[in-house]
Amino acid sequence: MRLILGLIAGLLVGGATVALVETAGHMIFPPPPGVDLTDPAQLRTLMDRVPIGALVAVLIAWAAGVFAGGYAAARIARRGPWPAWAIGAALFGGAVWSMMMIPHPPWMIAGAVVLTIGLTWLAGRLGARRAA
Repeated sequence: MRLILGLIAGLLVGGATVALVETAGHMIFPPPPGVDLTDPAQLRTLMDRVPIGALVAVLIAWAAGVFAGGYAAARIARRGPWPAWAIGAALFGGAVWSMMMIPHPPWMIAGAVVLTIGLTWLAGRLGARRAA
């Protein structure tokens, strides 16, 4: 039961963290007036004009979500670090979906891979250690 609760909590914590950090990024770097952020076609045309800070904010959101969700999952599940890896994979899947729908610069894709692996590993270690 702890495993299921840990995975559910990890997804909720990770998803909420991504949403909160991305919202903060949009507040700091607001999109041009009239842009519908839910329309992939508009976002594709906007990507060429997005400030680098806005892209970094999204990358930070993805990284923070992977860490927070992975930590929560490992801590609650008490099954070692692998629940963090499950959450990291699921959240990375969301990032990949976003990158497929909206073209992202290569540095952002590489950053997402490196940060996901590194922070998932760290979240799993810390969450499992605290739970032991």
